[in-house]
Amino acid sequence: IKQDHELTLIRRYSIACPAFPTCSLAVTESERTLPGIIDQLEVEMAKLGIKGDRISVHMTGCPNGCARPYTPDIGFVGKTLGKYTIYVGGNVMGTRLAYVYKDLVPEADAVAAIIPALHYYKANRQSGETFGDFCQRKGQADLQQHAS
Repeated sequence: IKQDHELTLIRRYSIACPAFPTCSLAVTESERTLPGIIDQLEVEMAKLGIKGDRISVHMTGCPNGCARPYTPDIGFVGKTLGKYTIYVGGNVMGTRLAYVYKDLVPEADAVAAIIPALHYYKANRQSGETFGDFCQRKGQADLQQHAS
């Protein structure tokens, strides 16, 4: 088990609800899926040179939001069996609501769906701007147009 100082910031600021098989409300995986998603995001962020950025990721197996997926930089919300709605634009502190970035994304495509937004962020962010702040500044329409 790693100590907290050995974890990347994206892993440290990730949260998932139990979902399957514990929760009867779950329609998708969450707790068992998020570590693999974080693994993939860490690789992509390292390639972009943003592995040290503080990005929060929350994931739930249903829209009830037990892991607060509507407020982080990136939120994955289970919508139907094996598919998620991806939210972006919140923040690590959970003080701002995110907006829908993509809907009905298959679990296997979840990371691939976020990668264009990370590239857009890397190329166009302002000094000191977080991913969530960037998404809020650009807005839903702009992000969907340029990062799809």
